[in-house]
Amino acid sequence: MEHYQRLTPTRRLQLLLLLMALWDILGALVQLWFDSFLFSAEARPSGILAGRAFSGALVVPAVVYLYAARNPFRHRPILWLAVIEQLVAICTGVFHWAADDLKFAGVVVPVAVAIAFLILVLLNFPRGEEEWPAAEEIDPEPDSAA
Repeated sequence: MEHYQRLTPTRRLQLLLLLMALWDILGALVQLWFDSFLFSAEARPSGILAGRAFSGALVVPAVVYLYAARNPFRHRPILWLAVIEQLVAICTGVFHWAADDLKFAGVVVPVAVAIAFLILVLLNFPRGEEEWPAAEEIDPEPDSAA
């Protein structure tokens, strides 16, 4: 935790975006391992929109997060996407648990991770002007005598 606090705001956001991308990629991969210890569907999905659940839609935010991680302050609106995604994940998990579609054990980890990501995004959300590089990071102007 102490190392995390020593990171610059840019590095913290980059790390957070990378972790959220990895979480989404893991979610997409879990759907490929149908009927494993990570994900199990007791009945075959059916209906005209059944394939939508297995469309790989989690890959899209992962790609966006990876792109935004290059410069999180420039791509600040992507952080709003992260907030919305986490809120939807929380609401969806709670809804399906309340509707008795999923057991508590199947909801607790995804909802806990979504809550953690939501808190981290909100705590690290850039406020005010963009972060300017530190003085030692700025290249000196080229000499005119050279």
